[in-house]
Amino acid sequence: MALEIDGLAVLCAIAEAPEAFPAIRSDVTKAAHALVTKQLKAKTLDLPGLRAVREALGPQPLALIVDGLKDAEVKALATRLDKHHPDLKDAPAVTHRRHLMALAGTLAPVSAPAAKPKAKAPARPRAGAKSAAKSAAGPAAEPAAASAEGPTAASPAAPADALASAAMAARPPRRPRQQD
Repeated sequence: MALEIDGLAVLCAIAEAPEAFPAIRSDVTKAAHALVTKQLKAKTLDLPGLRAVREALGPQPLALIVDGLKDAEVKALATRLDKHHPDLKDAPAVTHRRHLMALAGTLAPVSAPAAKPKAKAPARPRAGAKSAAKSAAGPAAEPAAASAEGPTAASPAAPADALASAAMAARPPRRPRQQD
């Protein structure tokens, strides 16, 4: 009959007396990395669980392990923990890593957007009523209705500030180097 050992107790003993285990030092590092990575990839990991991992390891070791994860794994974890963040879907990998570490610290995830009530479409007049109203108003009403809409009704809204415009975000062309 095989006896089972307490793996955590053995790992604690190895950690407390590393000089007794010099031949397995690299294996301990690999195992620790693999175990924490597996915990981070667990589907059951939530924000309090991530914060508990950070509290147990400290911010620097966790950052090193997160840095070792694949970009897709970090993106999946960050978007799972902060589902409603608007910038995470198209952000680069470095943004996902920073956001994940901020969430592990004290950053709160973005809350779900409030559901907007659907506006009812205005009631459409019957076909006979529309033509009767048009003939009663006469041809002078048509240009007034067109000018009320104006060109701004069809054009998109202007950016809130000048820095948000595409022209301000564009990079200037590179200048050729002058050779002396």
